[in-house]
Amino acid sequence: MLACHETGYRLGFRVATVDEEYKRRVDMIRNAILALVTFLVGFSFAGAGTRFIDRQDMIVKEANAIGTAWLRVMLLPEPQRGEVQTELRQYTVDRLELLRAFDQATIQQLLTRSSEAQARFWRNAMAGVGSDRQLGNFILPVLNDVIDVHSEHLSASRRHVPQPILFVIVVTAAIGIGLIGYDNGLVRRRFFALSSAFAAVLAAALWMTIDLDRPRHGFVHASEQPYVDLLASMKL
Repeated sequence: MLACHETGYRLGFRVATVDEEYKRRVDMIRNAILALVTFLVGFSFAGAGTRFIDRQDMIVKEANAIGTAWLRVMLLPEPQRGEVQTELRQYTVDRLELLRAFDQATIQQLLTRSSEAQARFWRNAMAGVGSDRQLGNFILPVLNDVIDVHSEHLSASRRHVPQPILFVIVVTAAIGIGLIGYDNGLVRRRFFALSSAFAAVLAAALWMTIDLDRPRHGFVHASEQPYVDLLASMKL
């Protein structure tokens, strides 16, 4: 932002003479672009904040689904009960590791393990239920919920501000700051404190928008506490 301001200032400083009409046009275009930047950043920030809360709610929903399944499979006969509970506990450990993972290879490995675990605990549950339809109606739907919530959570984690839109926001913000510098250059005064304050606020807003939209990599992280609490309650 400061580099764009300085570039704009030097371009404006090079203009030899400025009439009132030209200055008025520069002010009009600058104000219009800054208004557009404000709208784009505000809209994107609101969307990123909503998606962040949705991801956090999805973690709670998934932890609740796994916890419910853990309790209901206690009605299964052995050895299927122990096998399904062991799978569910490891499945929760993998969900926690997935939330902490950064590199794509580890994420893909954990997703593959999750899919395999889903197939195993469903197969073991079916074997434990056998021909008991009433038991099956009590246990199988909650295991199906665990599988469905996994797909919902995965979909929510992949929703971001599209890259072209993010690029347009950053470029528009840079042009807006550059026009502030250009306007300052026309009057041969930097107004450095005011311009720096605005640049810092704008950069912080852009940073937080990107941070909220990608909670795996930034300073703001979705809470893993629901998984931690669930693991603490899973006593084999």
